[in-house]
Amino acid sequence: MAVSVGIVLLLVPMLGGHPDGPGFWMSVLCPLVIAGPASAWQFHQSETIVRQRDALALMHVKLESAYAELKELHADLQVRARTDTMTGGLNRGAFFSDLDVESRRNAGPVAILIADADHFKHVNDTFGHLVGDEALRRIGAAISRAIGERCWWGRIGGEEFVAYLPGHDRAQALQVAERIRRSVASAILVSDSRPVPLSVSIGVACGHGPFEPMELFRRADADLYSAKTGGRNRIVIDGREVNSAAA
Repeated sequence: MAVSVGIVLLLVPMLGGHPDGPGFWMSVLCPLVIAGPASAWQFHQSETIVRQRDALALMHVKLESAYAELKELHADLQVRARTDTMTGGLNRGAFFSDLDVESRRNAGPVAILIADADHFKHVNDTFGHLVGDEALRRIGAAISRAIGERCWWGRIGGEEFVAYLPGHDRAQALQVAERIRRSVASAILVSDSRPVPLSVSIGVACGHGPFEPMELFRRADADLYSAKTGGRNRIVIDGREVNSAAA
């Protein structure tokens, strides 16, 4: 308003007029009437733009958070799809899928161990399925501790486990098998003050990559059968039982 008054007081005399009366007030009020609503509208639009910009920024942060959460859930689902929920090892599909890939690219010695819980039906029938589940977890833990970092293992059946040992020759594979056998046999599991007997029979097959995964598995499975029928709680390789001293 001060600017408008100043303009009137300065320009009107220069043009030969007198800054008084209705002319004076019209010269003052007209700019206010015209510019006031426009200024108010512009101020309102500026506030709206700021609010919308802040809302967009907040929405962007929420979208980034939702994307990170979705990515984490997807990764978790991928892990769950490959994992045996009971023992934490690979499930059957994931194990054989990885083994198939490894069989084509490994050029060194390899071994497969198949371990089966002995008298597992008796454990379930005598102590209950919850104790049987814990027995499976103990066996899985024993295998996980016994194998090396480059190796992996999984549960491929009710009480049947398998481990893949890249870079292991016959002697090294038998050492791992014996560690597993001893660890399971010495595990302490008690139910209602009664000890739960645990042991595993193990079949071992060795080869050299590239190898045929199903052929290696078939040989280990045949030796597992020999270990089971030969008395259990023992290791068999190439059709022959290996005592603990030799392993």
